Amino acid sequence: MPCREEFPKLLELDGKYASLGVTFMSVSVDESDQKDNTLKFLQQKQSTISNYLIDDKPEAWWDLWDIKGIPIVLVFGRDGQLVRKFDNDDPDNQFTYEDVEKLLKELLEAPAS
Repeated sequence: MPCREEFPKLLELDGKYASLGVTFMSVSVDESDQKDNTLKFLQQKQSTISNYLIDDKPEAWWDLWDIKGIPIVLVFGRDGQLVRKFDNDDPDNQFTYEDVEKLLKELLEAPAS
C-alpha cells in the first residue's frame, strides 16, 4: 500500500511548512465500507491535516485530474491553480518528496502576486 507508506512523508512536510501558510490535506479513495479502517490509520499516524473520503465513482475524479494511479501529490499555488502533479505514471520518472519540497520552497520564495 504505497499511499500508507508515503503518508508519514506528507505529515513531515506539514510539520515543516504549515506555519508558513501551506495547507496540506489527504484524500482517501478507499471504498466507503473501509472508512473505519481509514480513520483508524489516520488516528494511529496522529494526522493533524484535513482528510477527505471520496465516495464518488472513480471515473468522476480519475478523469477530472487525469489520474492513472495513486499515490499522487497535487500542488496548488496561492491563486488556487494547479502548479504541478507529482505521480508515478512514468516508471522512468518517479517523484520523491524531496521533489515536492523543492517546489514548495520555490513557491514560498516567489513574491506573492
